Amino acid sequence: MKLFTYRGKRVQIFHRNIKGITWFIWWFPFLLASIYYIYLHLEELKVQPFPQSYFIGIGILLSVLLTLGINWLCYEKILFFQKFNSLRILSRFLLENNLYLVKKVKREKGIVEKITLPKVYLKQSRYELQVSFILEGNKFQDRFLNLGSTLEVMFNGDFRDKSFDKRFVKYKIAINRIESRISIDQVEVRGSKIRLMKDVYWDYVKDSHLLVGGGTGGGKTVTLMSIIYALLKVGYIDICDPKNSDLASLKKLPVFHGRVYSSKEDIINCFRENVEFMKKRYEVLTSFPDYRPGTYYTHYNLKPKFLLVDEWAALMAKIDRDYSQQSELMEYLTQIVLEGRQAGVYVIFAMQRPDGEYIKTSLRDNFMMRLSVGHLESTGYDMMFGDANKTKEFKKLDEINGVKVVGRGYIASSGNLAGEFYSPYIPLDKGFSFYDEYAKIPIMEFEGEEFSVFEEYKAPVETMQTIEEEETRENEPNKRTLKEFADEHDLKMQTLRKIIPYMEEHGISFERTDSAILIEPFQEKLLLETITQFEEDGRKSYPKAIEAIVSHHGLGQGQGQA
Repeated sequence: MKLFTYRGKRVQIFHRNIKGITWFIWWFPFLLASIYYIYLHLEELKVQPFPQSYFIGIGILLSVLLTLGINWLCYEKILFFQKFNSLRILSRFLLENNLYLVKKVKREKGIVEKITLPKVYLKQSRYELQVSFILEGNKFQDRFLNLGSTLEVMFNGDFRDKSFDKRFVKYKIAINRIESRISIDQVEVRGSKIRLMKDVYWDYVKDSHLLVGGGTGGGKTVTLMSIIYALLKVGYIDICDPKNSDLASLKKLPVFHGRVYSSKEDIINCFRENVEFMKKRYEVLTSFPDYRPGTYYTHYNLKPKFLLVDEWAALMAKIDRDYSQQSELMEYLTQIVLEGRQAGVYVIFAMQRPDGEYIKTSLRDNFMMRLSVGHLESTGYDMMFGDANKTKEFKKLDEINGVKVVGRGYIASSGNLAGEFYSPYIPLDKGFSFYDEYAKIPIMEFEGEEFSVFEEYKAPVETMQTIEEEETRENEPNKRTLKEFADEHDLKMQTLRKIIPYMEEHGISFERTDSAILIEPFQEKLLLETITQFEEDGRKSYPKAIEAIVSHHGLGQGQGQA
């Protein structure tokens, strides 16, 4: 048992002026030097004050400016001075909010009021700040018990924990989170933990299933690609991209075994196969002689299987009118989410916001890791992080130190406080390409009888040159009529004719003949994404939906990185 607990430096009244005090300490040697110089040349100055008086004045002014600069730099860069600044903030907070005790003391000249601050202690490292407040039933106790969100805003950090230590309540605030950001080459898997920041990991065995939320342009797709980059080296990934956008193009890469899907039929079949795979793997697990109930797949060195769905809401919109498909898909999803953990089958869902309209609340609660990227509305944060973060202040930051930030958000395991998150830095300006990096990853062959549920696939030996040639051929325009497109996707011609003029306002031209409108594959993709975006926005405005999709595809705008 410890006889003494070190809680840090106690906050004092004089700390509110600590910046001025440290500046004066820096400037004091210059002041002494000036006084000494004047003392030595006092007689000369009396006889002929000019121009030496000007030089002395300029010297004093320069020394003031120099020491102010040194003082500012120390508070910006040196931890010792940053602790002083935190003490200054706490001292001002206590004084300006009347959180102090007043004692009247009799003196010879009368009664004097003496102000005393309650016992508040600060302990600070480069990435964390701990503040302890005295309790003991004092008159400030109720206020001291509810300072998490206040301290979070005061120190521009993240409230991570509140604990009780004898007579004190202690708050932990994470600070300087941008410095914990890592680059894409540092994203790796250690055991069952994927590293997302210097001190942030997703343990997919412990916190099974990942829910990713974020608006258009917030960096969600780049974050998903970073996660894929790490997981491809340790397991198998099926990708479902109902929007047929960024992730759909990965099907050409052998490392994915062709298991990248866009159509609703293919996606439902993918879920069906993964349920069968899960059941087969349970049969494999129970067949081991040393199997015991509760034994995980990792005990037998089996590899995990991930099912990633980008924009689940878009998929649900596609089967909105087909209740049999909806029922079938939800049944498969429920089985994987509730039963997949022990067999090593995990779901990664990406949505603009996890609305109960698209995913049942009971299922959403089984996604044990939550990650948001970009900005969400308050209801979106409530859906993502639950009641544990009701009082949390989710800050909107577009710039840090004048630099635009993309990929900032929050992360939390289910039921815990959310912490600030920065997606891995991607050096796109230096020519980094996810497509090229995925192509370099060795192909992980299907091993085990449980993989027999999947269609047999042997990866062809392809060079990047042949892949690029195939991609060039596939990118050649293959036009068809708007009517054919509408019939294939069960869309109303009236709706499409309403959308096309708005697209043309954004410079997307459509070829017209005497009897029909002709569209290219990329235009088909834009139309489908616009309709999906319109549904997700609550069927409010086609122009706004088109603007979001146009922005999402770049069209003159690039993603920045901090």
